Amino acid sequence: MRKLGIGLLLMGSAVGLTACNNASPEEQVYNHLEETISLESGYVEQQDSLTDLEKKEQDLYNEILQYGEDELDQIKSKSKEAIDLIGQRKDALAKEKESLDEAEAEFKKIDSIIDDLQSDDAKEKAQTLYETMEARYSAYEKLHDAYTKALDEDNVLYEMFQQDDITQDELTSQIEKINAGYEEIKAANEEFNKETEAFNEQKQQFYEAAGLNVDME
Repeated sequence: MRKLGIGLLLMGSAVGLTACNNASPEEQVYNHLEETISLESGYVEQQDSLTDLEKKEQDLYNEILQYGEDELDQIKSKSKEAIDLIGQRKDALAKEKESLDEAEAEFKKIDSIIDDLQSDDAKEKAQTLYETMEARYSAYEKLHDAYTKALDEDNVLYEMFQQDDITQDELTSQIEKINAGYEEIKAANEEFNKETEAFNEQKQQFYEAAGLNVDME
């Protein structure tokens, strides 16, 4: 059974501009973008948690494989521990999604400001940036859905380990289903990271077109 950490790329933050009450449209977009990035920082902690939980679960899985058919009690005990870890992974995933949802809501606030930008170049780059971010959040939804399904399939496997009369063919079939699910996760993860890289580049291009003097951290 293959375990893959989500490994989401971070968006780069900028420094050098401070918020003010009478902000220009350009500064308003800047403020919303940087607040979006700040809100997304919450998923970093959950990434670390998911990686740790995945490793613990993989270790349990490897232990289960070492037991013989006459050690069913040990297999059941370890599989119950793994099911508990899956529950913890679901909790971490839910917190991660909450962070991304809050960030997305903040980001969408720039949509109504784009037409107020002074230069056509800034408008064009802001629109491109907006479309990239929409694609990025769409990719995350696919990633989240694929990961959720994979967790459910993991859970099924460990429930199967609880059964006294389960066959090797049934276990093999379930493991193949799990591995196929993690391939979906890998593809969605790559798409999300691709859009994140594009966002980081386009954000800097927008800041330059908007005449904002900021430096990327």
